[in-house]
Amino acid sequence: MNFEEISGIQTNTGKKILIYGQEGVGKSTLAGQFPNPIFIDCEGSTTMMNVKRLPQPESWKMLCDETDFILESKKYQSVVVDTFDWAERLALEELCQEHKVNGIEGFGYGKGWQYESEKIGKYLDKLDKLISAGINVILLCHAITKKMTLPEDIAEYDHWELKLGSKTTNKIAPLLKEWSDMTLFLAFRTNIVSVSNDGKKNKATNVERVMYTTKTAWWDAKNRFGLPEVLPLNYDSIARIFQPIAEQMIAQAKEQGIPVQNQEESISDFVPIGTESFDGLPKSLVDLMQKSNVYPSQIEFVSSEIFKYFPKDMKLQNYPADYFEYLVNDWQNVFNAIQAECKDYLPFE
Repeated sequence: MNFEEISGIQTNTGKKILIYGQEGVGKSTLAGQFPNPIFIDCEGSTTMMNVKRLPQPESWKMLCDETDFILESKKYQSVVVDTFDWAERLALEELCQEHKVNGIEGFGYGKGWQYESEKIGKYLDKLDKLISAGINVILLCHAITKKMTLPEDIAEYDHWELKLGSKTTNKIAPLLKEWSDMTLFLAFRTNIVSVSNDGKKNKATNVERVMYTTKTAWWDAKNRFGLPEVLPLNYDSIARIFQPIAEQMIAQAKEQGIPVQNQEESISDFVPIGTESFDGLPKSLVDLMQKSNVYPSQIEFVSSEIFKYFPKDMKLQNYPADYFEYLVNDWQNVFNAIQAECKDYLPFE
């Protein structure tokens, strides 16, 4: 059996986003700003919002059918399930009907929750088909606090987590978080200032809405996009993630304070195509370059001017060996940057 090797960042797939937060913080409002979204409104919470939505699903099968419809229609860039904890109710209702029990506890110890985990897992497989088709999937969920204790400490503290059935939290919540590319916790943050010289008296000045992108002891969050730990709660804070890969790299460089040449003024002094030498470069890299009609000067340009890895006048043959490995392993990412930034790039000679 033969398999084709795939390397680099997959740029034609959607993103898996899990968003949960405090009541009224603005989960649906944020989701409504994603690229061309369609809502599957499981709880009827978007009726006062000017967004596109499908009929509120009355059963788990209807939810699955609407998901299939979105994949077949090819009309939307994002789908929002609002909210997943209400969708979970539909899954539990169907399980009870299928097995003719009055409630999830009727399955016997732990069996019902395992069946639900399997059903949710199959639905995530269905959502993965949307991801493969280039459609972003945003799952919204309410949040609750739970008392937690550390193994080495007897003190309790509050931990924010997904509001799923109390006995499914240990199964479904991890499943969703593992599945997601990014889990955001949305919250109201109260800003406190000291009003006394000794710092013992404080007052609240204002409340702001924020997004947390990194896990702490008090909430679960993650991201695979190099985001700051806390961001203002607005779509502009994460918009670069949904831009073309070259634009993402430029936006991230600006966030980090790295000077980036204006794309409109991007002019490179390349050696004329056809006169450049591939001598001294590894065959694996040369094969990729020739297949894509890429020349050393173009890699030098994106490596120095866009990625900011090496001096502008440094020749590709003098780059370190481990960078050649990076170029080969992450070729699609590099190639996308060349197509976007090199004005003299031609797909064919």
